[in-house]
Amino acid sequence: MKLLGKKGSGSFVRILISIFLLSSSLSVFAEPNVEELLQNFHFRSVGPAASGGRVVDIEVHPSKPYTIYLASASGGIWKSENNGTTWTPIFDNQGTISIGDIAIAPTNPDIIWVGTGEHNNQRSVLWGDGVYKSEDGGKTWQNMGFRDSLHIGRIVVDSKNPNVVYVAVSGWLFRAGGERGVYKTTDGGKTWNLVLKPENDTTGFIDIAQDPKDNRVLYAAAYDRLRRPWHFRETGAGSALYKTTDAGKTWKKLTNGLPTGEIGRIGVVVSPTDTKIVYAVIENPAPRTGTTVYRSENGGLTWKKMNDRSLTGSYYYGQIRVDPKNPQRVFVLATRLHKSEDGGKTFETIARGVHVDFHAMWIDPNDTDRILLGCDGGFYMSYDGGNTWDFVNNLPIVQFYAIGVDMANPYNIVGGTQDNGVWLGPSRTRSGGGITNRHWSNIYGGDGMYSVPDPEDPYTIYTSSQFGNVVRIDMKRRDVRNIRPRESGLRYNWMTPFLTSPHNPRVLYLGAQKVFRSYDQGDNWHAISPDLTTNDAEKIKGNVPHCTITTIDESPKQAGVIWVGTDDGNLWVTRDNGASWTKVNDNLPADAPKGYWVSRVVASAHEEGTAYVAITGFREEDFRPFLYKTTDFGKTFTSISNGLPNEPISVVKEDKLNPKLLVVGTDLGCYISIDGGQSWHKMKNGLPTIAVHDIVIHPRDGDLILGTHGRGIFICNIQVLRQYTDDVKGKPFHLFDPGAVLNMQPVFEMSDGFRGQRVFLAPNPEPGTKIAYYIKEPISEEPILQVTDVAGNVVAEWKGEKSAGIHFFSWDLRTQKTERPRPLPSGSYLVQLKVGDKTEKKVLKITDWEP
Repeated sequence: MKLLGKKGSGSFVRILISIFLLSSSLSVFAEPNVEELLQNFHFRSVGPAASGGRVVDIEVHPSKPYTIYLASASGGIWKSENNGTTWTPIFDNQGTISIGDIAIAPTNPDIIWVGTGEHNNQRSVLWGDGVYKSEDGGKTWQNMGFRDSLHIGRIVVDSKNPNVVYVAVSGWLFRAGGERGVYKTTDGGKTWNLVLKPENDTTGFIDIAQDPKDNRVLYAAAYDRLRRPWHFRETGAGSALYKTTDAGKTWKKLTNGLPTGEIGRIGVVVSPTDTKIVYAVIENPAPRTGTTVYRSENGGLTWKKMNDRSLTGSYYYGQIRVDPKNPQRVFVLATRLHKSEDGGKTFETIARGVHVDFHAMWIDPNDTDRILLGCDGGFYMSYDGGNTWDFVNNLPIVQFYAIGVDMANPYNIVGGTQDNGVWLGPSRTRSGGGITNRHWSNIYGGDGMYSVPDPEDPYTIYTSSQFGNVVRIDMKRRDVRNIRPRESGLRYNWMTPFLTSPHNPRVLYLGAQKVFRSYDQGDNWHAISPDLTTNDAEKIKGNVPHCTITTIDESPKQAGVIWVGTDDGNLWVTRDNGASWTKVNDNLPADAPKGYWVSRVVASAHEEGTAYVAITGFREEDFRPFLYKTTDFGKTFTSISNGLPNEPISVVKEDKLNPKLLVVGTDLGCYISIDGGQSWHKMKNGLPTIAVHDIVIHPRDGDLILGTHGRGIFICNIQVLRQYTDDVKGKPFHLFDPGAVLNMQPVFEMSDGFRGQRVFLAPNPEPGTKIAYYIKEPISEEPILQVTDVAGNVVAEWKGEKSAGIHFFSWDLRTQKTERPRPLPSGSYLVQLKVGDKTEKKVLKITDWEP
């Protein structure tokens, strides 16, 4: 840089620059780097695994039958090398862990392909970012394209050449367009060619099968479907079955004997023993047709409808399997598992005592009595051809929608899950082994949704299942009482919102198309609002309940200030307990989306006019983050999404102690802000790339609790961040309040030593506590940390760090000033931070476990 001015002024300018640089460096010390700070916070998974979770594909190493690869719908890929005794997640840090399919190269099993974006058509199905390839058995991965596909139906690796791969791309679910079709590579994924184009922009390809004896012959199933927030069209004119006999150069639509017109999902399989025998399962909405099996005995030239009686199936299924040694034994995966011994003419329902909704099956080609099965309830194995089943319940792949916590010590977590009911479990245990399946219990069925423990009554839990089935549970008697409003003509969202008032836990709020309030724990309800939705007649006619309330919150600061958001884009507030309502969504910034789903509205605990609004474009295939804040009851809004990546936001939470501490859950992770939303930082230590559907910050313990849709519950203590306020930042040094800590003396049970290894085991927190302190600027002498008892005796002492920033010190609650360290008894202790001649003091309470 050339310095301008009189002779000699350059030295003066250089001095000014030096002073500026010095002051800048000191300001860096004054504000610790947030990314470095967050490295001190780690998540731990607490499960559960007892509930299972949706499994969408199973593949097995061709020469190592006990090496299993399992794909969960939104919980990634798991690998076992000991027939399911133990599992290792091998896909946690990729762009997404929503999985559509896995394929292993038959001639080189180290080559594994993964198609991301689940191929089922659920309302909560998560999107992917293309196909991935591993050349080392899943240790490392590389994205090989199709980032705009969102959903992959099937991948086939050629039986003779591992560089030849076919991908059936299903394409977007909620909108037309995007990448769709059958694609082929001949160079291991470096380049791709579209070899089979769909007939229209709502048709993709859902299944593909290669002839086991002739790699030039393949069958591909096209599927025409479109889901909107208010309607799902599960059939279409583009659905069809195709065949190629020249490795994809040309394709022929197969029609002779197959249904045509508006048909649904198709699954296809070729018999390995007689490859002229091909089976297709087709969802045909024609009257009295339903899910039907078709069979060809001449390689697809002609087809015959086999079963007269429709099987239990729909758009949610579509898989068919044939026994590798017996072409007459056929399995159809649907709501129930159907088995035929006569080529599909007659079926029996098998797998009694197994969770319903089947999506994946692998039959051992060397021992066809060994069958691996995946469904909404997890992973099962049979060793007698399907007569009996073993539930492999050591995979924490449950999909939570919403969670709540109680005020027990230690606290419990309750949450609703996709197709696996509502579960209650501990945040930690005294068990020396940690948290196991036996510590979790199922308390309600259906698709579990919002769950709210009464903060004052430890025996009362309000919970719900899909479409507004709200109940009150007396946990002492295990009495379940339906408390849904009795008014007819109500529209309930799939995930119906309800909450207890922060001012009186006997007061409940519930949303249909209008808001209901109960003063007696749900025994009686009365409406306190008109219809707050757009009440769009066309959308209401759809086959998915719409024009409903999706989120409600009452201000903890001021009773009667209530916020409401809807699935059709409306946002309302009342300041007079529901007597009058003001629609405020038109006050959002001009670039805010119109008519999008309001995923969460949160009233501030610090200012009565402040609220946070999250809007999701998930159901529009719009992945931009929409997050807004108002400080004047919705008269104006500002965007606070700057710095957030393109990931739809499901939930936002404000901390009740620190108004600048915000946490957001997106389709791909958890983000935190310590400056009121001006900047955001990803929290990832111990957390996979996962959809975070709900968040709770425990008001007493300071735990950040995440309800993920695919990997269960994760916990991270953020008590220090809750205390890291502007006042603290301005002090030369600060000792954070350590609060209370449980006297964690593990209890080992005899069975802990011989339960084997096929068990789910989640870790408890590290014993003891972390003492944290803040230094604004570097100091010359080491700070001293001391812990004294009520008599003033020093029981522990350490020298601390002199550098600027937040420092943590782990302490196991044992004395250091005795000949032999011993655990301290419960009680109050004084923690002191000495810096020079100044001291800060805080009280640490060691508490006993509640009986």
